[in-house]
Amino acid sequence: MRDQIYGTIQNAVCAAVEATGKRHQDVAEFLGIRGSTLSYGMELSETRPGGLGVNYLHRLGIDCPAAAVPVARHFAALAGGIFQPVEVGGVVTSLYSQCGSVAKECGEAQAAIIRAAEKASTRAKADALCEIDEALEALMRARASIVAMRDAA
Repeated sequence: MRDQIYGTIQNAVCAAVEATGKRHQDVAEFLGIRGSTLSYGMELSETRPGGLGVNYLHRLGIDCPAAAVPVARHFAALAGGIFQPVEVGGVVTSLYSQCGSVAKECGEAQAAIIRAAEKASTRAKADALCEIDEALEALMRARASIVAMRDAA
């Protein structure tokens, strides 16, 4: 991967291309562009904005969803937010069971946050982030279930 400045569009494009696990030339061929055009889109330059067209990034994300993650994170950060991929599929037997899962995961996240505040260690902070991610996933699964039920009605 090229040297990049974190937070730039070139960094997001480069991370998206790397996420495919393919050679740069193969990605360029898939997108129907020259290898030099792809390279130009990943190159940090003071004289031009750089990046790669959104349509190309869209095609790349459809082909390899992992490639969409760095681009989503980039634009979410520009909008003042974050992007956290969440697996929302699965069979839902009831919203009551999901409420139990949400309560469990949120409780574990809260306990981990308190431990991180008390210990202030790198490990405690990493554990808290993991628990927060699990709580967010539980909430997003519940949200997805409710949206699916609403849309089916």
